Amino acid sequence: MLAAKDVLVLGISGDSVYNQQLFKKAHRLDFKLLADIKGEVARKFGVPEGDGGSISKDIFGKTTVLTRGVTTSRWTFVIDKQGKIAYKDASVDAAKDSKNVLKALGELKAK
Repeated sequence: MLAAKDVLVLGISGDSVYNQQLFKKAHRLDFKLLADIKGEVARKFGVPEGDGGSISKDIFGKTTVLTRGVTTSRWTFVIDKQGKIAYKDASVDAAKDSKNVLKALGELKAK
């Protein structure tokens, strides 16, 4: 849906590359996920962060321990072709996020 609009979608979290690979496969995501295990990218964008930690999850019928370097709030950004933040949502509702991004892209295109 977003790829057809000439948009690059990236997800970034404090999870390791391994965790990201499992998450992407489990949720059948069609965009890249980046590991920010030290929270450096989150800090540059002002995203609140907390301590990391480990959790056990059942993934593909196997209990897997997932360790995260930092835990960050879920925020969404749209960055325009000039590298400026054109849209920011600091209270993301995952179920509505893509709809909100599409609306923001439409407003950006109308400018």
